[in-house]
Amino acid sequence: MGTTDRFTPPRQTPAFSVGAPVRRVGIVAARSKPEAGDLAADLSGWLEEHGCEVVSESHLAEDGGRSADAIVVLGGDGLMMRAANAFPDVPLLGINFGKVGFLALVERKEWRPALAALVAGKYRVEEGSTLSATILRGDRELDQGWSINDVVVRGGLRMVDVEVYIDNRYVNTYPGDGMIVSTAHGSTAYCMAAGGPILTAGVRGFAIVPISCHSPIRTPFVVSEDALVELVLANDREPTLVLDGRPVIDLRQRDTIRVSRGPRTFRLVTLGTTDFYEAFRTKFNFQIRPDAVPTRRPTSAS
Repeated sequence: MGTTDRFTPPRQTPAFSVGAPVRRVGIVAARSKPEAGDLAADLSGWLEEHGCEVVSESHLAEDGGRSADAIVVLGGDGLMMRAANAFPDVPLLGINFGKVGFLALVERKEWRPALAALVAGKYRVEEGSTLSATILRGDRELDQGWSINDVVVRGGLRMVDVEVYIDNRYVNTYPGDGMIVSTAHGSTAYCMAAGGPILTAGVRGFAIVPISCHSPIRTPFVVSEDALVELVLANDREPTLVLDGRPVIDLRQRDTIRVSRGPRTFRLVTLGTTDFYEAFRTKFNFQIRPDAVPTRRPTSAS
């Protein structure tokens, strides 16, 4: 009997990396929430008592966060995204002062054990890819930057026709309110609200989701992170390109929005108590049977 060659899957960047003990900690607090500023003072005192150097937000801004081993963000998911844009590739630990908290994972009452885990190196860093957006307009190429959650073509009061191409192959034309290309981290945001899939940690793909598509054929796609996604405007409705909820440019007919894996990495600190599925059930009140008791005992994340 002949031998059979084994298939060796391609190497992928691991979804998680093990943390190291932290000694220089940056703190970014939501300016609109006085209680976040108050807690920032408490955090600074605790860190200094435990032999850590506290890096001010102004110092972080000067060097792009390179002076910190990790940054603690006191705010909601919006501030987490802004901090990730301002301090790319730096691990972020979010303490939730917002309403949902899928990126700001730690609740306020748990800040002491969270900091203790950070200082002791008892945490993991979830590595998330970002999205790069470029507009091809005639013979010009206009770089629009990169995003953590999503790149969105958002129509106004009139229907916009968006042609979708994946790796230079035509997929379909979608008439509606626009189109979303989402990362795994962004899949619980606009992507989910528009009926798209939720991509859990470790899924190496991007979701492509039509917004209010005026057609019974509106199935979203999940493509490889190595895929090139192109969105072509087929009519003259002049929608807006939006990155992470921030409008960046008005689009024109025949513009091509080229979306691919971004140059940066979103690095999210997770602790052993982090439970994405429990957060999903409770924060969105997504419990089909609220009184259901699981037959298996829950296990803590490792």
